[in-house]
Amino acid sequence: MREQSDRPVSIRDVARAAGVSTATVSNVYNNKSEMAAATRERVLEVGTRLGYRPSAIGRALRSGRSRVLGIVVGFGDSAVWQETYMPYYRDVIAGAALEAVGHGYSIAAAPAAADGRIDTNLPLDGVILVDPVPPDPIVEYCGRHGIAVVTDGGYPRPDATTAPLRSVRVNLQDGLPALLDAMRPAGADLLRPALFVGPRLDSYSSDTIEVYDAWCAAQGASPLVWALQPGEDPVAGAARLFDEEGGRFDAVHSLNETYSNAVLAVARDRAVRIPEELRLSVVGRAGASGADPRVSYLDVDPVQTGAVCVRTLIALLEAGDPHAVDDVVLDGRVLAGGRPR
Repeated sequence: MREQSDRPVSIRDVARAAGVSTATVSNVYNNKSEMAAATRERVLEVGTRLGYRPSAIGRALRSGRSRVLGIVVGFGDSAVWQETYMPYYRDVIAGAALEAVGHGYSIAAAPAAADGRIDTNLPLDGVILVDPVPPDPIVEYCGRHGIAVVTDGGYPRPDATTAPLRSVRVNLQDGLPALLDAMRPAGADLLRPALFVGPRLDSYSSDTIEVYDAWCAAQGASPLVWALQPGEDPVAGAARLFDEEGGRFDAVHSLNETYSNAVLAVARDRAVRIPEELRLSVVGRAGASGADPRVSYLDVDPVQTGAVCVRTLIALLEAGDPHAVDDVVLDGRVLAGGRPR
């Protein structure tokens, strides 16, 4: 039976009860040095009975490795953010946590200050940063402190850094043009899509705008990038798009599913038929419970993204040569009206 105490059981308590030195107890719990099996068993039995829990921080300091990976979200300052970005972040974190456990690591959601400082009680072996904004202070902080980083979203590698830096990103260069092409009505010469983005130009948003602009230029279409204002509700932003730019577009590609749902809500209120009168596309989960079969998807699973981020970060940490670890580009499936293209 575990003995009850008003204070945490210390290594000295275990050593005293087992009749050994504190060094012996430390060696048992850290699997160091050879010792008699009977001594090891006695120490472990006493430790269990007393309820001793070795200090994770102490182990990390002694070994130089905590086997804890931090996951940092660089954006989260409004109620609109909670609605718009949190579902994606939650799925990325879930995928990362499940993958980490399978490799003997754990995931800690870590807060970061405006200067990039990551505030945790336990040393982190590495960091996954979701939606960085180059130049990102979190990446710079990790670089100065020798912490390996994997970004969810493309990120340029600095010329000089003291830590490995890799990225995991969606293949927008191929996927987005294919998605826009798939939305063009049969027999139509031109599609005039608007691009609905948020108020924050993270790397994913910037990459999307760059690919969209290039597609418009190749097609001879006039680009229309429509951004939410800071703090603006997505439905209100979609309504402004209809009010101020109506007639300039016959399709809308949304940065995420929240924005796509906002366009659907405004279209419903204004009796705009989808997809007959307005075609919609989004990068998101075509198989999710809230997916709309009238919308075309570049189908990407954020749970998978989180898992790939973890595998890439662990490869960086455990590789003998970090230069052997490459950035990862994830291909999405184009689903037009729920059908592969």
